[in-house]
Amino acid sequence: MKKSQLYDRAEQLYTEEQWTFEAIAKELQCSDRSLRNWAKEGRWEEKRAGFLSMRQNLTADVQDIALLLARKIKSQLEDEMEPSPHLMNAFTRMASSLLKVREYEKDIEQSAAELAPQDDKDKARKAAAAKFREVFGVDLELPQP
Repeated sequence: MKKSQLYDRAEQLYTEEQWTFEAIAKELQCSDRSLRNWAKEGRWEEKRAGFLSMRQNLTADVQDIALLLARKIKSQLEDEMEPSPHLMNAFTRMASSLLKVREYEKDIEQSAAELAPQDDKDKARKAAAAKFREVFGVDLELPQP
């Protein structure tokens, strides 16, 4: 693998997938020191924080939109109107997805708490992938740590 490809993959694993330097070094067969230097030069820590913030903000935004839909539906009901089918459909789909995401997050947190930190990150990843498949019906292709 070319250095640029290695760098790009390492950056993605660190910033988006929240891997540790040790796990990335093992996966990509490169030195931990190189990764740390790349991270410093490329400001990966800031990118990682930004990515986490974006994910959290997205979840909050989706919750806000679902709340607005619920209020609109409630307003229509209070005015003795039949709620718009489009609003009902949008709210139902969003609420269902939010519940699945919350269930998934709780199960991941519980799985992580049950495993020893270094014991089996691989087991935690596999458990997370299995739960994701169960909740969302989608198989994740996990890279080997």
